[in-house]
Amino acid sequence: MAAGAAANPAFAQDTTGQTGEEVAPAGTIIVTAQRRAENLQDVPVSLTAVTEEALESRQINDLSGIAAAAPSLQVGADNNFAVRGVGTLAFANTIDTSVALALDEVNLGRPDLGTPLLYDVARVEVLNGPQGLLFGKNASAGLLNIVTARPEIGAMSGSTDIEISNRATPGADRNAPGIIAKQVLNIPVSANSALRLNALYAYQESPVTRLVPFEGGTVPFVDVPNKNYDANRNIQLKAKYLYESDGGLSIYVIGDYNELRTGLNRFGNTYLQFGEGSAREQLVLDAGAVPGPDNFLNTADGGFFVDSDIGGAQATVSYEFGSGFEISNVFAWRYFDTQQNLDVDLVPTAEVNTNYSDTAYDQFSNELRLSLPSGERLSGQVGLYYFRSKLDTSNALFGNAGFPSFLLPSFPFCVGAEVAPGGPPNCSVSNDYFLGRSYFATQDTTSYAGFGQLNYELADGLEVFAGGRVTRDEVELEVDQGQIDAFINLGVLPGVYTGETSNTNFSWKIGGQYEPTRNIMLYGFYGRGYKGPGFNTTAIADANGVAQVQPIDPETSDAFEIGVKTTLLDGAVTFNVSAFRTKFDDFQVQAFDQELLTYVVQNAAKVTTQGVEVTLGARPFDGLSINGAATFLDAEFDSFPGAQCYLGQPDPSCAVDGTFDAGGNTLPLSPDLTATVQAIYEFPVSGDVVPFIEGNWYHRSSVQYQINQVPLANYGAVDTFGFSGGVNINDRVRASVFCKNCTNEHIPVSIATDSGENNDGVVTYNQRFGLDSVRSVGISLSAEY
Repeated sequence: MAAGAAANPAFAQDTTGQTGEEVAPAGTIIVTAQRRAENLQDVPVSLTAVTEEALESRQINDLSGIAAAAPSLQVGADNNFAVRGVGTLAFANTIDTSVALALDEVNLGRPDLGTPLLYDVARVEVLNGPQGLLFGKNASAGLLNIVTARPEIGAMSGSTDIEISNRATPGADRNAPGIIAKQVLNIPVSANSALRLNALYAYQESPVTRLVPFEGGTVPFVDVPNKNYDANRNIQLKAKYLYESDGGLSIYVIGDYNELRTGLNRFGNTYLQFGEGSAREQLVLDAGAVPGPDNFLNTADGGFFVDSDIGGAQATVSYEFGSGFEISNVFAWRYFDTQQNLDVDLVPTAEVNTNYSDTAYDQFSNELRLSLPSGERLSGQVGLYYFRSKLDTSNALFGNAGFPSFLLPSFPFCVGAEVAPGGPPNCSVSNDYFLGRSYFATQDTTSYAGFGQLNYELADGLEVFAGGRVTRDEVELEVDQGQIDAFINLGVLPGVYTGETSNTNFSWKIGGQYEPTRNIMLYGFYGRGYKGPGFNTTAIADANGVAQVQPIDPETSDAFEIGVKTTLLDGAVTFNVSAFRTKFDDFQVQAFDQELLTYVVQNAAKVTTQGVEVTLGARPFDGLSINGAATFLDAEFDSFPGAQCYLGQPDPSCAVDGTFDAGGNTLPLSPDLTATVQAIYEFPVSGDVVPFIEGNWYHRSSVQYQINQVPLANYGAVDTFGFSGGVNINDRVRASVFCKNCTNEHIPVSIATDSGENNDGVVTYNQRFGLDSVRSVGISLSAEY
């Protein structure tokens, strides 16, 4: 049972550690939260461990679904993760996220590098609070650690899993079918090695329905085919090879390729409410949609697509000496290549139909680590880390804003005009669009680090630990911007601009743990987290018209945590509690710059998050397991001058320059209370066919989706229920029916004011929905052989 989560101990059977250590007793969950295999109940940190069996029992297929089992985790639009209320509030792909991702011991520099769907996963660990000391770079708020299943030496085996589902489609007379098919094959290669092959295919239609036919064509300016995808299509392939000699040498190689095609499932935007005087309201009504919280009807005429290819390769070589010392080296290369476009205006006329971006990213990392023998008074690890990444990204946003076509060529707009001398009313230039912007940017990042954490046993059951990490970050950016000529230039001054920034940081952690009995563990620590520097994506002009790229300084966090983990009644009950307080300084967020007189990403805020995490796991009698978890959270800005006001905000400072100090405001996606409960019962029958039923409940109190707390972006409490029931046959075949969000609550992943309408002085709201925003029902079949 994980601290702060609802992993399922009834399903947490024999599990190996990340580096293939000994098999643990049944009911024990082994985690690698400290980069070594340990019983979860012995780890002095609050975390969630969602095992393979827990993923299966809840039909969790992607990282966004993990939030249903991890109360301290929230997920917003575009898989923007927040842990303990803190996530990334700066919208630039030239900075790192506050919640990091790690996949099989490799830190992922961008969340896009993760696998779109989870498959052949041993567990997902959600580590709460700063975690960058041992996990690569940039985890100032938390970390999601994905551990996939390793090849099994000496075993010829396989498994097939198929899930067929149908989602609700509010307001539309259609089905939204889905299928996810997974295949695993484990092949012995020799007496000391094995190969494990994985394949996945998925097709999942969006619950959002498109009303306006899509006409295709090309995306202007960039001249690429325009597309519209109403469903997710995934193909994922992975091969893993493991060699373990009799003399302590281990070689583990992984290669994977993932193809994702999506559109409305990523950009499922609809209108929630129109403001008085909206020019778009009648267009949406005429198209057949009625704005409101139950509006799942998209009325755009442009395309929505994401074409993403993701993959990489890595090799882990380790050697364990007879003395118990182990040296290991993890080398990895990962990449993604993504092109996407969305219709920004969401109406059936070509106002701003193009927001196209093309991003290519690749990273190389190498980590050399020496682990001291476990079980000795002095244990721990030290290591060296190297990371290098390159980001090539471009964006083109443009349109004619619904402006009458017969006026566009006329002065002063001069869109598609014939250039003629003589001054007004003649046009001396010919603009491409009424409004627009474009840029091409390249960013190179290099990071070096030396790290270590040592544990020392002062007496039986009493241990202290201390660790530190010295990190050197160097970032360079070159941006070429302003290729589009527009009557209204959206904030970019044409030209080529360069910048560089660097920083050296020391992050650290010190604490202790005490076991008064073998079933009770008390712990506490204090430490500092770190998130490296970056840049705004475009060069921004000051009041004198001089443009330069704006660097963003590092973000730091000071964290304090205490907790107790207990295992009672011979393992039948686990009860864990943790209390925490973390203060973030130089928090990276978009804010108004008084010198540049515009909004840029900068270190404008201070944040405090504090709370209590509680979990309870119980097996009252054979066949029944119950898991409960809750997070009580208070996360707010201590200070945030320069936050953007919403139209009509009553704060007096908003009338001065449109900004206010958001100090005292709750952070977006930070509910006061999140709780989850799951119960599974296997009927006591003789024979090979064992029926089971499972039910779960998830509660989240109200959240704000926006920093300025614009009224309709405050979303009320959520309660969802899930159910499944079926049979296990010989512990090899499992068949079940299920429903998720059985009562069909309509839950947006984000709510925001519409920027286009906002520019016209109208407060209009739109909302975004995802695959889990509605009820889904289906069947699940799995077989092991």
